[in-house]
Amino acid sequence: MIRLSLLSMFASIGLMMTVAPAIAGEHVFYHENVLGTAFELRVEAVDETAARAAETRALAEIDRLAAILSGYDAKSEFRRWMETSHVPTRVSPELFEILQSCDAWTSRTHGAFDPRVQALTALWTRTSKENRVPTATELADARKLMSEPAWKLDSSARTAERLTACPLSFNSIGKGYIIGKATAAAFDPNQGVRGVLLNIGGDLRLAGTMSKRIGIANPFGDSETTEPVTRIEVKEKSVATSGNYQRGWTIAGQWYSHIFDPRTGQPATRAVSATVIADKAPLANVLATTLCVLPVEEGLALIRSVEGAECLLITADGQTHRSAGFARYERPRVSLVSRVVADDAKDAWNKDYELAINFEISPPEGESRRYRRPYVAVWIEDKDGLAVRTLALYLQTRQPGPRWHPDLKRWYRTDQVRKLVDETDLIATVSRATRPAGKYDVIWDGKDDKGKPVAAGEYTVYIEAAREHGTYQLIRKQVTLADRPFAEELKGNVEIKSASVAFRRKDARK
Repeated sequence: MIRLSLLSMFASIGLMMTVAPAIAGEHVFYHENVLGTAFELRVEAVDETAARAAETRALAEIDRLAAILSGYDAKSEFRRWMETSHVPTRVSPELFEILQSCDAWTSRTHGAFDPRVQALTALWTRTSKENRVPTATELADARKLMSEPAWKLDSSARTAERLTACPLSFNSIGKGYIIGKATAAAFDPNQGVRGVLLNIGGDLRLAGTMSKRIGIANPFGDSETTEPVTRIEVKEKSVATSGNYQRGWTIAGQWYSHIFDPRTGQPATRAVSATVIADKAPLANVLATTLCVLPVEEGLALIRSVEGAECLLITADGQTHRSAGFARYERPRVSLVSRVVADDAKDAWNKDYELAINFEISPPEGESRRYRRPYVAVWIEDKDGLAVRTLALYLQTRQPGPRWHPDLKRWYRTDQVRKLVDETDLIATVSRATRPAGKYDVIWDGKDDKGKPVAAGEYTVYIEAAREHGTYQLIRKQVTLADRPFAEELKGNVEIKSASVAFRRKDARK
């Protein structure tokens, strides 16, 4: 599996595109396990042939650059260069550009961004397996190793000389670099492509005519169905979000972020989420990571110094901080159906509770690299078998053609269910911290598709999956929802590797 080492330590934005009607000429392609996370490509093109050619170009460019920059592939150019010592080595233009950019941003941020932080990631990963935090001596040793220059560059010869044994990671900058290059490869007006949105694990870049609304995830309750803290609309821009709420370690019952302050050796705690809008993808990613490390005012000052950059910061106490121009990208929620605002019914379940549903998509047998995501629907039915709420719907749409796919047999079976979804913004485009490939979670807040609280009682959770040219699977679980918490693992199948349900207090989240 080819992944960048940056993904082991960096929580960048995670994006789930809306299941709203695709505009004419828009084609959507999904894959799992691209750079260790989810891949989504939206293409505005003259026809499907042009769109599929854009998909091919994007994936080919990702593969080409991963072979240069991957920290997991022992055969990558980066890994091979890491094995050298005190030998000036001629490297590719791409690797040299990344090394130069790392030098520039380490200097500009006074060490808040530093690729040598991989030494801390390695240390905390090791000690977390022993259920302990690093000792003061271990941290001092890591910081000493990080204090030494890691490389020396010669621009005229395009050589890079490795100077220490300090572990390195390109963090967000490498992933952003790949996204930018792959977007450029996909967007080709001469081949019938008018616009492109590329999303890898939530880091995204838009080019051409493509314009999208994107929700910024709530870091205190991130789920595919959680209401975003705000929405932005962008075109010809890059967006990245870094945060401490998806990746990290639980040690002795306490959560520690995988984002570190390279200057102290400690997990970053100032911002729980940092979203950046910028002209270039590598820039957005670097800034988002750095803003999680810097104090708020220093972070806002850094953004002011970068032309075209704006940000939204959310701190651990729940406060939000916007750069001066961020608000001009913000948009109100637009709903195509009036949501019912109602007081809790007398027989409604306890409003302090929620139902969490987690599932992991299985790769096809024999697949170790990227694979196409199956169609998946997650919804709730009442004790009479009537649909109450569709929570998630993942389809690979094609134009021209039907919007919903009948391979999801039970979900598709009634016009009532599909019409409810047709009339509402089911899953907003959301910017969130990156998740591992194939892992998703949704939360039911106890309301139906029109926003009305439902009664406590018996319901059935359905997870349905169908893979094109593959198998069909259905998981169902009857649950009683009132005010008694429970958690249960569900048996997986060919398409859904694992699943679980948990009825819990909202304050019981991680």
